[in-house]
Amino acid sequence: MSTKISLKHHSEEGGTGFHVYRECFDFDEEFVYLEVHGVPFETTSSIELSGSGPGSATIRLPNDWARKLGLTSGRQTEAES
Repeated sequence: MSTKISLKHHSEEGGTGFHVYRECFDFDEEFVYLEVHGVPFETTSSIELSGSGPGSATIRLPNDWARKLGLTSGRQTEAES
């Protein structure tokens, strides 16, 4: 049995797609999870070694997948060019 509560999901032929979900046992609902499958992406992360602050993560996605995720609009803006 899955513990994922799907918020958004997209899949294409060949196994490419994404899944945005929450975990049902995260009662504070503070977190959302993103899985990408068969999509080219690059990640970087940093961890606050002092323990005084949160780490960070950056996920670099192709523009067409950012649009499919609803992160950008269908047209290119000045900031994107």
